[in-house]
Amino acid sequence: MRFTRLVASLTLSLLSFPAIADPMAASQRARSGDFDRRGDLFCAQNAGDALATCKAAVAHVQNSAAIVVTFPSGFRRMLTFTDGRFVRGNATMSGVGTDSDWRLDDGTYRIRVDDQRFEIPQSMIRSDMAAPTE
Repeated sequence: MRFTRLVASLTLSLLSFPAIADPMAASQRARSGDFDRRGDLFCAQNAGDALATCKAAVAHVQNSAAIVVTFPSGFRRMLTFTDGRFVRGNATMSGVGTDSDWRLDDGTYRIRVDDQRFEIPQSMIRSDMAAPTE
């Protein structure tokens, strides 16, 4: 019985490895500036700020995406997605990136990470809709 549980645990951990590797690979591509798509989206850097237009660049790897959002101030934050779900924001001076919530409404991700807010079109995150870098 223990052997069966051990084999099942090992099998599940090996099957989930690509799911872990994809967001890491997408983040690595984004950090190196290797993007599939660029565009604009709405974001707010500080609590209480109105949404403004921000630049965004997305790197896709299989079922994952990493998007680097550049605020009008020049400050950047990377957001990571896998299987169409928001995973986390990177750690910055604004916070560690784990104080977050998100939802997908009518094709737009509405995300809060620390005090920052983002409205990201779903089409930017989906790799099957990736366009060449402009």
